Amino acid sequence: MSFEERNRAIGLGLGIAAFVAYWVVIAVRAAGDDLPFTQVAWQGPMLAALVVGGAIYGAVYGTMRWRARGTRVADERDTHIALMSETAGGQLTGLAVLVTLIMMALDADPFWSAHVLFVGSFLGSVSSAVVSLSAYRGDLS
Repeated sequence: MSFEERNRAIGLGLGIAAFVAYWVVIAVRAAGDDLPFTQVAWQGPMLAALVVGGAIYGAVYGTMRWRARGTRVADERDTHIALMSETAGGQLTGLAVLVTLIMMALDADPFWSAHVLFVGSFLGSVSSAVVSLSAYRGDLS
């Protein structure tokens, strides 16, 4: 498994873990306080999921780069796969940003605006990672 492929797989796993952990915290809070999701204190858990997930990914990536120091970590194939995967993920993320901006312009509830952006960005990251991992497995050309 190449460095880039391993990086994508680890990033996908950490992203899914942070996303699921966030929703578990929100569901537990909603059930425990007998509140609908829109009235749960979601800001802290969302920030924690983003910051902690990003910090763990940064530490893992830094460790991987440190261990691979002095060796080539990407080749032409990796560059082509990265371009394909970023295009796939960027489209979903861009759509989420557009929808969020429209919702904010229409004065939608901040809960919904934040979650459209959060879920849309997550789906963009997942689609990017899936396209990348599929390409490494030879399922895409």
